[in-house]
Amino acid sequence: MQNKSIKTHFDRNVFLTFLVFLMGGLSILSFKMNSKVDCSNVDFDIIANSYTTEDLIEFKSTDGSGVDWVWHFDDKTVPMFRSNVVHQFTKPGKYKITLEMNGQCKKTKEVVISKRRVLVSPELVPTINLPKNVRVGDEAVFSNDSHFARSWQWSFGETMAIDGRNREEKYIFERPGEKTILLVVNGDQRHGAKQRITVLPEKKKKRRRVVTRREDPIETVLQDQIASKPQEDTQTAIEDAEKVERIEISSDKIRQMLVGYSTRSIDDRAIREYFCYSTIPVFNKNGNRVTVNQFFKEIRDVKIELKNITLVKDSRTGCIKSMTIDMRLKKGIFWKSF
Repeated sequence: MQNKSIKTHFDRNVFLTFLVFLMGGLSILSFKMNSKVDCSNVDFDIIANSYTTEDLIEFKSTDGSGVDWVWHFDDKTVPMFRSNVVHQFTKPGKYKITLEMNGQCKKTKEVVISKRRVLVSPELVPTINLPKNVRVGDEAVFSNDSHFARSWQWSFGETMAIDGRNREEKYIFERPGEKTILLVVNGDQRHGAKQRITVLPEKKKKRRRVVTRREDPIETVLQDQIASKPQEDTQTAIEDAEKVERIEISSDKIRQMLVGYSTRSIDDRAIREYFCYSTIPVFNKNGNRVTVNQFFKEIRDVKIELKNITLVKDSRTGCIKSMTIDMRLKKGIFWKSF
């Protein structure tokens, strides 16, 4: 059996070709690594009619030299890889949008996304019937005639509390100015109604005009003669003129009326009849003062426990000038001191 020798022949041309390609590739790689990329034109447009959680927003690259793009939306969603993309944000807030182009250039812009717009149905907005204006201290009447209303919450613009819960409410303003009347029916805050009313200052009492007259000497003599006569008849007439119908009201009676008012058995006007004026001060046992209007709001529709009532009355008429009340109120399951 003959042994055949195996000869390996390496073509020199193949080697040279491989060497040329290797050197060319290294040159191109070195050029790319050492060349500086111009990123000054990298930019994008944000296109949308509005920026809410219900809108699709378009992001469009404006640099024509781009060959690859990566979009980041700052909302934990996956990146997108086209020159023009559309994105929707599901939560309101501020988001930084970043475009990476050609692996080296970046551009960042910020968008602010708001909540989805809430549409209001005009037919569900309640009507408010009110006077054009009213004066401080006068009673104003407000009402609603919407057929769909089942419950009412009135606010008359002077406190942060709910001032009434009936279809028709009466209110006495304590300060002048423009007031906003707010009405919410059926607990629907979205369809609450607002109206403005002008509260005028309290009407000033007219001063009596002092009329001076020339004295007649004869009349002066006659008056002196009359003055020298006994004054019994004159004094009796003065006393009769000063007699007024005195108001008689006890602390126990006021206590019963306040309990009746808290349970809506009587109206506050029945109590105010015994006041010297409609806005007397009310003090608690610590001496803190509130207006009588604030006091009536505090005890309306709550359970009250009256411990003591002290009335300050006018000595001549007997009307009530102020009240000092020691009591506690129960709202919900808890009692609190007044």
